[in-house]
Amino acid sequence: MNNQNEAWDNELDPRGRGAGAGEGDPWKYALLVPMLGLAAYRWIWERWSQKEIQEVRAQYKIITSEMEKQLHEEREDCQFQRAKATLKELEYRLLERQNAYCSPIRYQYQRLEMEKNMLIKVVKDPLLAELNLESGLNDIFKNDTHCADLQNMDKTKNGRLMWVYLKHWQDTVQKRKRAE
Repeated sequence: MNNQNEAWDNELDPRGRGAGAGEGDPWKYALLVPMLGLAAYRWIWERWSQKEIQEVRAQYKIITSEMEKQLHEEREDCQFQRAKATLKELEYRLLERQNAYCSPIRYQYQRLEMEKNMLIKVVKDPLLAELNLESGLNDIFKNDTHCADLQNMDKTKNGRLMWVYLKHWQDTVQKRKRAE
């Protein structure tokens, strides 16, 4: 009989039978084009993002290395200034100790308490321990017995060995600063 549905079914038959069998379904690949477009966009986006990430990492490495270098220089300067200040304080204390040693009025226990305090300070401070001040101070305390005349008002003439050690320590600090 004359079945109109049969013609309609043959045109839309996905297996390629009937009318339009050579062309295939025109909507069959309709979603493939946008999917390929999205895949291409994603691939391009990932490559571009990776390139930007690498640039940012390179800039980060440069900035951190510069900051570390600057921090290291600031620490060195700070340590140098602290070493100079500590040596200046030590010079003052040694001069005070030598004056107590040479004074006929001051007692020996005052000088010993001063020596003990200086040694404790030198041992506790890692920067001073690095300069090997402890052995130098012990040498000064044991062997520096030079006193100027009683009529002398210039206190810097007391203690010859003390001044030699102070000059040596200051030179050592200056050499380390130049080396760094």
